[in-house]
Amino acid sequence: MTAIKLESNPPEIAKKTVAIIQITRIGDILQTCHAARLLKINHPEFETLLVARKQFVEPIRFIVDQTFDKVIELDFKSTINLTDGVKGSVKNILAQVEKINAHPISASINLSFSKTSTYLHSLIKSEHKLGPYYSQGHNKVIQDKWSQYLFSTVMRGDLNPFNLVDLFSNIVGVNKKSTHLSTEEYSKKNKNNILLHPFASQGKKMWQESKWTEVIFKLLKDNKDLNIHIAGSRQDEESYNKIINNPILENFKNKIHPMLGLPISDLYQKVDESFLFIGHDSMVSHLLSFKNVKSLTISLGTVRPQETAPYALNNYVLSPKTKCFPCFPDTKCDFYQCHADISYQAVINMATQLLGSNTISKEILKKDISAFHLNSINIDKTTVNKVGQLTFSNVIDDEKSAKSIFKDFYQIIWSYNFSELDLNLDTPKFNRETTALLKASVKSIETLYELSEFGKKYTRYILEEISNNSPNLTLIKEHSTKIDEIDRLLDVLAQADGLLGPAVDFAKVAKSNLHGDNIVKLTESAFYVYQEISTVSSILYDFMNSLGVVTSSKEANTKSVRTNI
Repeated sequence: MTAIKLESNPPEIAKKTVAIIQITRIGDILQTCHAARLLKINHPEFETLLVARKQFVEPIRFIVDQTFDKVIELDFKSTINLTDGVKGSVKNILAQVEKINAHPISASINLSFSKTSTYLHSLIKSEHKLGPYYSQGHNKVIQDKWSQYLFSTVMRGDLNPFNLVDLFSNIVGVNKKSTHLSTEEYSKKNKNNILLHPFASQGKKMWQESKWTEVIFKLLKDNKDLNIHIAGSRQDEESYNKIINNPILENFKNKIHPMLGLPISDLYQKVDESFLFIGHDSMVSHLLSFKNVKSLTISLGTVRPQETAPYALNNYVLSPKTKCFPCFPDTKCDFYQCHADISYQAVINMATQLLGSNTISKEILKKDISAFHLNSINIDKTTVNKVGQLTFSNVIDDEKSAKSIFKDFYQIIWSYNFSELDLNLDTPKFNRETTALLKASVKSIETLYELSEFGKKYTRYILEEISNNSPNLTLIKEHSTKIDEIDRLLDVLAQADGLLGPAVDFAKVAKSNLHGDNIVKLTESAFYVYQEISTVSSILYDFMNSLGVVTSSKEANTKSVRTNI
């Protein structure tokens, strides 16, 4: 009898699906696409799924579809309506959630950090969750370190040293040494087109129309072959008319081309290597970063330049040195000083240089622009460090401010603490004013160290008491009261010295997301949070010591803290 040989093909292993939730605006989706591209480069074996709102993702599907394997569009407008009532709307929402859960999701990642996305993330079935979601007890849960950091620091101040794309990538967990960023110039060395986007979502974030009129007039007057294309939405038409209907532009109308309301895909196709982009921080700048179009971004008002700079190399970001910049959306401002601190003369000079050489020369700036105008601005060039993080290189200032120095310190600390990435930065140069600020912060760092050590001490006391055969509840409550007092003092410290705000804010978020289901595990988790902040303060102290600004001993400066606790 002849045996029949059967060929057996091993079953294909199903790809693991990573679902990314990004239900905020177009610019955020574009930044998420950059992070997803990094994920695909580093892990091509993963299948990626984007969950986004229909109104924001549809206009940029031509980019999203190149990045994600699958896209689920959520239509909240049709889902929640008066016709269906409360029950019907809930049913509609659950139907959309079922579409998501029809996919076997290995990991779901919430990059939106809004209340809506947090609830949505709670309903998604996945083996692992990164980013905020609600527990069954309706407590907000943020388990991973990078998400805790993003939630605690971004939009709370201007001491975040990371671009949002890098933060998203860190949450996803990719190695950015393998990156899609290119050092090759896309824009020609000599360009004859400018794409201008002089609009923004808030008045705080955009220049007055008269300044843009001056920029357009001077550039067209000095560059005979130049054409300026103005992009925006239909809602920007009134502002557009104020810019171009100025009498000084009467002879240049044939050189100014409106592109208001143009579909995003058409705008993307139209901008080629002959273009320079100039405008405020916006969706358009993030869109053109996918082509590496040469750009000059003007950051004003609430914009955090480092966080929201277009994710591309060798581009420029212009921002004011105004003390109150950046501010918050609810901050009242009668006179926009940050707008006044950026002169149109400086913008014209930088634009002229970029049109002809793709770079901005410090020597030309100092020769052509008055020190009065240069001293009120920062000009940063986007570059990348050895671990693939997008960073800023200041074009005109060799000396760093106290905030810039602390941002560098935090970049080193958080990168190693959360991802074990080893960074080496050059010793900064700084002036006398910065020296005084750094010396004042040494005392705050010492206080932070002492408070975190006391936090460790009292959490350890609680653990020791719990381990006794008959724990003393009164004593445990007393220790807990001491811990509450320490946390209040940490808040006071952060208010007194804003340079330590990121460390205190992170500790607060980490403490609200302790791991464990009983008092022992929760207390142990709290101990490790205090340990982490103690380590951060020790490293900060060592950094300050290396700068030569430590002039007194910890013992003398922290005596009052120990006395009060």
